[in-house]
Parts: sequence; structure tokens; C-alpha cells
Amino acid sequence: MATEVERKFLVSADTWRSRVIRAHHLSDYLIAAFSAGKVRLRSCNGEHSLTLKGRRVGVSRSEYVLPVTAEDAEAMIAEFAVGPPIEKIRHDVTVGDLLWQVDEYVGPLAGLVTADVELPSLAHPLTVPVWAGVEITGDPRYASGHLAQLVFDGARWTG
Repeated sequence: MATEVERKFLVSADTWRSRVIRAHHLSDYLIAAFSAGKVRLRSCNGEHSLTLKGRRVGVSRSEYVLPVTAEDAEAMIAEFAVGPPIEKIRHDVTVGDLLWQVDEYVGPLAGLVTADVELPSLAHPLTVPVWAGVEITGDPRYASGHLAQLVFDGARWTG
């Protein structure tokens, strides 16, 4: 089983910007949400993937990422997407031996900046950089389902 061990933080300072190694635009479409997890379709740089994520238990959950063709992605979005996508610019930042991903949301969620880091195991030590503020792992206000609902409702991020 594929397992994701991830922690997520609100970004509290811009000092991460000098450490960016690459950035790209992501469009995340919520395809389904159910008691056991969710399904998301992601488009990035002309590539598309379908991701199934299980229910979070602490900082881990099952995760399966499957590549899909552009044609299938367009068809799935048209038929199954629950509202417009969550749009963000993802900045990859290396801190020690880990890759942090800083997401600057655009559109209705502009102003929200989060950072997440995937750990190789639950036991892996984590040094949190000074620019990563309050931990929001598991906070439902920052869950993609909640953010997708805000976008769907036409709400603006207010912090």
C-alpha cells in the first residue's frame, strides 16, 4: 500500500523565496469526497494525474497517484469535477534532506500560503524552518475539500 506521511504548515514569512529550486502552476479538481477519503484530478505542465487519498490517521494516509491522458483528464473534469479547480503556484524548496512544497493559492484563495513536507517515514526527524508557522496538519479549515467548497461557493479567502 502506498502511504503518504505529510505535515502541513501556514507560511509565516517570505524568507523561503530565496531557496526556491523550481515553481509550477497546479490546477486541482475535486472529483469525489466520501467518508473513506477523496479523489482529485491534478493538471500541471501538461501532465495529468488522478489521486486517491484515504482518511488521515495522524499525519499519514494511503495515497495512490495514477497518470491519465489529457483526453481522459478533460473528460473526467467535464463529467465529475465538483466545481472549479483550486489553483496554486507550487514552489519546491529544499530544507536539509527534505523537499518542502510552498503553495501560493491564486484566484478566490489568493492570500493563503501553505507549506507541506512529505516524510519518508513516521520516525523521520523533522526540523521545521523558521518561515513555516503554525502547523495545520489535519485542520479541516485547510483541507482541500473545504478549500474546494469555498471556490465552488465563490467565496474569497479571508484568513
